[in-house]
Amino acid sequence: MNLLQFSEHWSLRTRLSLITVLSLLLGLLPGSALLADYIEQLGVIANERQALPVNRAWQSALTALQEQRGLAAEAVSTHPERKPDAIAAGRKVEGALQAVGQALADEAGLAGGLGPRQRERLNSLREHQAALAKSLEQGPLDAVRLITAQRKLADEIFDAITELNAGTGLLLDSQPASNFAIIAGLQAAPRVQDALSELAAFARSAQVDDIGRVVGAQTRYHDHARQMMEHLQLAIESDASEVAEKLKPLLESARQQRKNVDDTLAAAAQDVNYPLDQLTAKLIESATLQTRLTAEVMAALDTQMAARADHAKLRRNVLVVLLPTALALMLFLMVRSIRQLLVPVAQMVEVTEAIAAGDLSQQIPSGRRDELGRVLRALQDMQQRLRSLVQRIQEDAGSIRVAVQEIASGNQDLAGRTEQAAARLQQTASNVQSLTLAVQHSSESAADAETLASSAAEVAERGGQVVGNVVGTMKGIEDGSRRIGDITGLIDGIAFQTNILALNAAVEAARAGDAGRGFAVVAAEVRALAQRSATAAREIKSLIAQSVERVEAGTHQANEAGEAVQAILGKVREMSAIIHSMAEQTRAEAEQTAEVGEAVQAIDAMTQQNAALVEQAAASADSLRAQAQGMDDTVKAFRL
Repeated sequence: MNLLQFSEHWSLRTRLSLITVLSLLLGLLPGSALLADYIEQLGVIANERQALPVNRAWQSALTALQEQRGLAAEAVSTHPERKPDAIAAGRKVEGALQAVGQALADEAGLAGGLGPRQRERLNSLREHQAALAKSLEQGPLDAVRLITAQRKLADEIFDAITELNAGTGLLLDSQPASNFAIIAGLQAAPRVQDALSELAAFARSAQVDDIGRVVGAQTRYHDHARQMMEHLQLAIESDASEVAEKLKPLLESARQQRKNVDDTLAAAAQDVNYPLDQLTAKLIESATLQTRLTAEVMAALDTQMAARADHAKLRRNVLVVLLPTALALMLFLMVRSIRQLLVPVAQMVEVTEAIAAGDLSQQIPSGRRDELGRVLRALQDMQQRLRSLVQRIQEDAGSIRVAVQEIASGNQDLAGRTEQAAARLQQTASNVQSLTLAVQHSSESAADAETLASSAAEVAERGGQVVGNVVGTMKGIEDGSRRIGDITGLIDGIAFQTNILALNAAVEAARAGDAGRGFAVVAAEVRALAQRSATAAREIKSLIAQSVERVEAGTHQANEAGEAVQAILGKVREMSAIIHSMAEQTRAEAEQTAEVGEAVQAIDAMTQQNAALVEQAAASADSLRAQAQGMDDTVKAFRL
């Protein structure tokens, strides 16, 4: 953000110069990156091509080792007379290893410290080869041990070849066709050749009955042959160039070779009397085909890499020539364009500054046909229109001053009348406010009366309920008194019956004589008790009769009191309804009076606002008069 604000103060020349520098950088940076990529491609191709001579040397050593394997296998088994030939073949292996050392010395610049590691592998291999040659010369050494030792030596060569191809980038070649061809010709084909050589060694040493070892060698042959043919097919499908055309016959030969080997091995397995010499010859012939395939693949790769290197050099050289030329041409065009832009821009700045200073009489140059010429012509048109506009403003300024003076005079009169109306309206608003307060007080009093009437109605209602409860209670007492009278009559009847029973008992006791004396005493006591009960029952009955009369009188009086209370309650309700209606009317009048007061206050406020607006209009008219005078003075500053 700070950088953007800082760049706002840059001149047009600075901005265009910065654009020129950025344009040069935008052309230089990608071009430099592309040039570096071409140089890197040349380095990668050079590293890969360095590995090809060493690869050939290792392949030659592997071929010599396979030749020694066959002769040595015969020398320790079926043909002892060939031992000198086997020893001579061992010297050839030593010579081939020396050739590998010479190739490593010639290609001393192998990438990533690969040379020392290759020489270490070479020295270890030479030691193992020397030990095997010594064992072969001094003996005894059987064919199985010999073939096993030879296979270990071949594995060491394969490890060295794999390390070489991986370290120099051959196994990581960016071209799919080349990568597949390298895996097929430099990795898989030598292993196919070694497996065939091992099978041939078993045949030459008459060890074909060792099923486990023969099947193991045959399995390795099939695996590596399948891998070789698959990658050859992929290389052909990935590239339609001359290299792919060279690989097609090799693929057909490999397929035919595998068919021949499979047929030969199948025939030997079915016929125990199959000639070993014929089996050996066919296996050696197939191994020779693998040697030729590897050599042709390396030759094709060498040709292709040379073509890729030439193509990369051509692109690098073209870029080295075109990039500076294009940048120089861009710089020339940018400098020329900047000059052609800055001259009319300076003219436009001069003209606009003169117009800004009030000089409308300056001549504006014209004649350009580009966008800047259009801008200059537009400035010329603008100058002419400004001249006409200033003339009209000068003519209209006087008229504006006269009109503004008239408006100011009228505003002053309106301001005086508005102030008088505002004073009268303010007095009216004060009177209405007093009336509103009085009506509100009456409304509050009516509300209090309504509240008291409601309270009285509630008290009368509760009194009526209490009297009703008393009437109900008196009725209950009357009913209870009557029930007690009935019970007393029952007791009197029981006493009468008891007296009769006592008389009967006395008569029976008299009849009984002395035997009934005790019973007569009891009957006398019962009779006395019955008489006392009858006397008490009569007294209670008399009291109950008096109480019933009094209760009836109280019940009558309570009924009368309830009726009186109900009448009072009705009157109180009527009075409460009247007071409630009066309170509603009083509240409505208070609300209407408040609305009138609010309306008067609003009118008063609007009148005051109108007065303020009139004052503002008067002030604005005075200001407008001053601004019209200032505009007239300002227009006079222009030179026409």
